[in-house]
Amino acid sequence: MSTEKRKSTSSRLIVAAIDFGTTYSGYAYSFKSDWTKVFMNKWEGGQLTSHKAPTTLLLNPDTTFNSFGYEAEKTYADIATDGDDDGRSCTEYYFFHRFKMMLKTTLTKRVHRETNCTDENGREVRAIIVFSYSIRYLKDHLLDKLLTSNLGDKVTVDDIDFVLTVPAIWDDTAKMFMREAAIQAGIPDDQLEIALEPEAASIYCHLMHLDDIQSDNTTDSFTRGSGVKYMVVDLGGGTADITVHQLQENKTLAELVPASGGEWGGTNVDKAYRQFLEDIFGSSVLKKFKSDPDNIIDFFEFWQNFEVKKREPLSSKSSSKMNLVIPVALTEIAKEQKKLKGTSQGILKELLKNSKYWDKDISCEAGKLSMSIEIFENLFNPTVQELIAHVSKMFKDELDADVKTILLVGGFSECELVRDRLRGHFGKTKRLVFPCEASLAILKGAVYFGHCKDLISRRVARFTYGFQIWPKFDKSKYSSDRKKMVNGEERCRDVFLKIVTKGDPITPGLKKSQIFKPLQQGENVLECGVFVSNQKDPKYVDDPGCVKLGILEVKLTNYERQTNAEIEESIIFGETYIKATAYNCRTNEEHERTFDLLSPNINLPGNLVEVRQYVRS
Repeated sequence: MSTEKRKSTSSRLIVAAIDFGTTYSGYAYSFKSDWTKVFMNKWEGGQLTSHKAPTTLLLNPDTTFNSFGYEAEKTYADIATDGDDDGRSCTEYYFFHRFKMMLKTTLTKRVHRETNCTDENGREVRAIIVFSYSIRYLKDHLLDKLLTSNLGDKVTVDDIDFVLTVPAIWDDTAKMFMREAAIQAGIPDDQLEIALEPEAASIYCHLMHLDDIQSDNTTDSFTRGSGVKYMVVDLGGGTADITVHQLQENKTLAELVPASGGEWGGTNVDKAYRQFLEDIFGSSVLKKFKSDPDNIIDFFEFWQNFEVKKREPLSSKSSSKMNLVIPVALTEIAKEQKKLKGTSQGILKELLKNSKYWDKDISCEAGKLSMSIEIFENLFNPTVQELIAHVSKMFKDELDADVKTILLVGGFSECELVRDRLRGHFGKTKRLVFPCEASLAILKGAVYFGHCKDLISRRVARFTYGFQIWPKFDKSKYSSDRKKMVNGEERCRDVFLKIVTKGDPITPGLKKSQIFKPLQQGENVLECGVFVSNQKDPKYVDDPGCVKLGILEVKLTNYERQTNAEIEESIIFGETYIKATAYNCRTNEEHERTFDLLSPNINLPGNLVEVRQYVRS
């Protein structure tokens, strides 16, 4: 069946996607009856108009919701200038800006329900509150927009299937956290799907010929024949997510290697520029510029202007210089802190003279720092070089030579400098495709995914899954220190029984099962531990990299205690959480358990940031 003739599998009137980004967030939707026609909101902030709003949240002093996006920035700036109606200053409010990356996890830091989110003034609020408020605002804004359309008051939440996007490289706890935040925001659990950002982008690139805004040149450069393999590089504000897909004969997409990536998004360039300014002005000056309520408007405008400069085509410049505007407020803070005298221009020159950049190709003119293109490019170099090194290693170690196309999506991919570097490195051997409005690829692709979830037909197991068993002891297989006597029989304790190996293909809904029997008669309960490992062939459940997700318990009847009970233990692979079942083959009773990945008691293994297989109820 051609994509154009494919019918939506949604059971509701509308599918709406929420793309929750590091720097910008938004929503899009389409109707089941005409699912390929995607609608988006236009957000306005000052003189700016865009399809996404800044990921910025303002809470009242009592932590109730105030505003989101451009409205949050404006309200916070107004309060900073004049105070609120009750005479309170902006520092009594909670202002969160670019907070998505706080869900980044490490070996020692995991997300759970008590995780806090720190605002721009250094105060903490539970992260689940911050994220759920933000998602609720986007959901409610969508409903308001639909109510003002010609649908009148006919549309409610019950008429909408929602799709929420998350980075594929996030760990399981962060993904489940986003799901719980969405549910707290008023999205029913059974109407919510989680879409991995590179998969949504891949779906969009596969279907972008359906999009009226695409140019013929862009769509024709991407071959859609069966068997075609291609890489999708999603460059967002915080992360780079990379996946590789192959188009199947049935027009679905199969994942070839696990999604990977790192913190190689556009905000890294912002951090590099901030460090550059700290080297000139000093960290205390930059800190006050960010935190002083009197400067908040200048602060927002400053970074908005830099975002424009980041995406500016360098080839179109008439000179070999890049001019970056320096706010007067910044030099005034430096003047006050460093006890300097003179005009802003003179202070800027003196600061530059006393910095390590004085003998570099940098000057200041009319309140601007004028630097060579080479120095400006240096702000991008570490991030882009890490990205290129990672992609190059993938082509060398994991991918066949017939993966010849790289699709670049995400807001950071719209930077001409990034595009030029990627063309320069891969352009001779690979075909690079840059979709029109690449920053909207995930948002639109997530809508398509909501209508056609079967477009992703196969994924790759990111980890090894298995059960804890005590098999008969075999000295040729097992270590002697693990030998235990059970009912007069030699057993080996704590063996890892694999049911899925890292790298195995996984189809949605795949069920893997194993029959278990009690070790000895008279037991009241049969217990089975479920484990995950980042190793391909763990031998024991306490090997390095192995983590117990939980235990399945099945109570046995009096009859079963005296006979050989048979219990079928299963793990079912779906999208966003893990469920295991235990089926009593004699009584036909079935037990199930969904593992709570947000529990602080579960310490997931390192690299679990790359897990993608989950069990769904």
